[in-house]
Amino acid sequence: MSKRAAEEMTPSLESNRTGPDFFGYYRAQVEELLSQEEKIPHHNHVDAKKSSAEIIGAELSDVKQEKLNALLRQCVLNSIPEVDEMQSRVDSMYLMSQLSNKKRSTLPTNAESVIPEDPRCKEVEDDLRLLMKSDPSLVKEIVGKHSSDLLARLNERQQHLEKLLDNVVTTCRPMSRGEKRDLQKSIKELPAKNLERVAGIIKNHYVALGKEMPDDVFVINMEEEDKVLLWRLHYFVVAVQSARKLAS
Repeated sequence: MSKRAAEEMTPSLESNRTGPDFFGYYRAQVEELLSQEEKIPHHNHVDAKKSSAEIIGAELSDVKQEKLNALLRQCVLNSIPEVDEMQSRVDSMYLMSQLSNKKRSTLPTNAESVIPEDPRCKEVEDDLRLLMKSDPSLVKEIVGKHSSDLLARLNERQQHLEKLLDNVVTTCRPMSRGEKRDLQKSIKELPAKNLERVAGIIKNHYVALGKEMPDDVFVINMEEEDKVLLWRLHYFVVAVQSARKLAS
């Protein structure tokens, strides 16, 4: 198998980006919508009975809330195909890395698959096994190249999502003192693996504002932080709690 044919088994990310970027379009529409000045009565009273979903857009008019919800739905719908495509690429990279890490004498036979049954991976597994036997260094080269491309794309998409989420929570009302205390308590109760994401949210927010990072990201004064960071942390905690309930 030629090098070109081998590379075509795992098409580059650029080849999948030839179509219009609908997610980027609707993300820009959200940013434009929220940049438009709007004066509506501000209520000092905090309705703690409202759900997390109702808090988003609390400082927008009803018309603007409807537009925001419609645009966010489009963002989600148009991100699904890209997520599926990236998942397929991750599966392919996993398969190739598994094959490249095995010695030629111990490569699996057709009866012994490297990974569980998956139609997307089975289509190329035989070709990859043959290529690994004939030119294992080429497999490693391809894995490295496409892994770097995929990581760069994931990082780019993460930055876009971070900005979108920051823009959305600017529409939330200020957080009450009671909610801040509850948030601080909930963060302390998170599993260790989730605390890494908490640190990431805080770090990204500080970097975006050009602020100096505290020595300990988990020791922040809730009273001094802006509502964007507080609500971002709140919604992450809610997502973790919901996932744990579903898993139990």
